[in-house]
Amino acid sequence: MLTQTDGVAATPALSAAERARNRRRAPVRRLRLGLAVFAIIVGAAVVGQASWRSLASSKLQTQASSTPLLLDKPRFTGVLKDGRPFLITADRAARDPEDEDLVRLTAPTLVRGYGQPNASQATAKSGVYREAAHTLLLTQDVKITNGEGYEFDAPQALIDMRTGEVSGNAGIAGSGPEGSTQANAYDVKDKGDRVILNGRVRTRLEPRR
Repeated sequence: MLTQTDGVAATPALSAAERARNRRRAPVRRLRLGLAVFAIIVGAAVVGQASWRSLASSKLQTQASSTPLLLDKPRFTGVLKDGRPFLITADRAARDPEDEDLVRLTAPTLVRGYGQPNASQATAKSGVYREAAHTLLLTQDVKITNGEGYEFDAPQALIDMRTGEVSGNAGIAGSGPEGSTQANAYDVKDKGDRVILNGRVRTRLEPRR
């Protein structure tokens, strides 16, 4: 039914069914809007959680890579080129976080000819073991004994773990049953049967009685 008043255009009157439909549509529109907003919030939360986990995992990996691997009372064993077994022990070993090939040792001890008669031994306050190069560098208060009564003191000793040869260029001093010696540098070869001394060599021989 159309109604009209003076100066006002006629508008169609809504039926009761249409008014009911309009009343039902308003809550539906609000529900759809609410679901859309909820979906956006959930999506943002999922993305944020994934980003946080990725960041946390990256941080943990960075911390793990920068933390050195520590070992208490480590033992390294092997066989020299001449067939002699060797044993390296220490109070502590720490793998360098920036160089996996390098292991730093605290109070290391090397035994060449481990388990055999007349085994030689070298001790120090600190050391560096390079796995790829098969070398052990002993530093600070190095003491070397050859199993035959000879004892040597040196600031450092570089040991080739393949051949068993020992060398140092910071001096050495030692004594044994047949005398004493000192020099600025040394090389020990052929299972200790050949010792080469260089630089201000001083030797004192004492004949056996």
